[in-house]
Amino acid sequence: MVVGLELRRKQARRPALGRGLRASAYGLCVMAFSVASGPASACAFDMVKPERTQIDWIVESEKLVLARPDDENPFAFDVTRILVGEDEGPPISQLVDSMTRRKLATDTSETVLFAHNSDIGWRRVAYVDESYRNILDTALEYRVTWQTGMPQSRLDFVTALQNSSVPTHKAIVIGELDKVPYADLRALDLRIPSEELLRDLWARNGYPYQAIRALLLGLSGTPSARAEIHDYINRASDRIWADNLGAFAAAFIELEGVAGVEHLASRMLLDPKQPLEKLEQVVMAMSVHHGLDNPELQEAIQIAIHDLINQRPEAGVIVARQFSLRSDWSQSAILEPLVRERKIATLGDLLTVSVYLAKSREEAAIADGERNE
Repeated sequence: MVVGLELRRKQARRPALGRGLRASAYGLCVMAFSVASGPASACAFDMVKPERTQIDWIVESEKLVLARPDDENPFAFDVTRILVGEDEGPPISQLVDSMTRRKLATDTSETVLFAHNSDIGWRRVAYVDESYRNILDTALEYRVTWQTGMPQSRLDFVTALQNSSVPTHKAIVIGELDKVPYADLRALDLRIPSEELLRDLWARNGYPYQAIRALLLGLSGTPSARAEIHDYINRASDRIWADNLGAFAAAFIELEGVAGVEHLASRMLLDPKQPLEKLEQVVMAMSVHHGLDNPELQEAIQIAIHDLINQRPEAGVIVARQFSLRSDWSQSAILEPLVRERKIATLGDLLTVSVYLAKSREEAAIADGERNE
């Protein structure tokens, strides 16, 4: 890593852009960086997923109410209790479906939880029976604390739910774990059986959370999980596109370490027939693992990225984009020649790479200043 630091120091003393281009593009670079960089989102691997979990709806919504069928109209919901908000808000326009109506008729203590936000109206959140009341009560108790991020109290609550056999609880666990950054996910006491993850991995209703299930399979390390991840990577190697490849690639690296990185590089990154859109998911997985404290794995990833850029300079933009999303500036020595030697074809890609290099120089200067204090 000392070599990498020295390369960044040298780079900081050498302008990456010609004066004319740098002057005209500086403002655009700053603006692009403000959009493209910053801390990585919780689970970076998801391609499609719901915007909020049930707990998110409980802690973030403007109004929360419990409702049952109206006494005069069993097809309409009537608010029975206000949990959050000064009033019950506008009428709930959703109809009571036949299954819900039958369930509610068997137990008058059960209700349906609705959340309301002024921009989207009412949203049905959950069916509230005895098994759900602890979820609701706890989320309401921590409503303010849990509105931002994933504090320890929320993590503790979610990991404790892993022991539950209630399907609703299992769904909540998966949705909540999907919000946890990968490095933090690796540190949790995860106890979801591989058989359970595999059962829902390809189910239609499980697809929105396929990425987190793939990651959890990689972390489980069981023979069945390993077989599934290996099979997917082998299939994906021969396809033009593969959904959630980033998550499966990250799981593959988790299972196989350096050998996994080398396999992904030889089968995908260095295959000239692979489209860049697909390869970006593999680079995403490598960038996430590069941020972990494993020098041997970091070195293997550096080699893979270096070989990719040497073979396909146009891939520089996906490297810059994915590593900047994780505030990892370690690829500057690999990317700098693309700008200096004008190997980047489009202005948009040039800006993305140049912003990455500018931020890398800035971080190196800050680090030098801190050491000299």
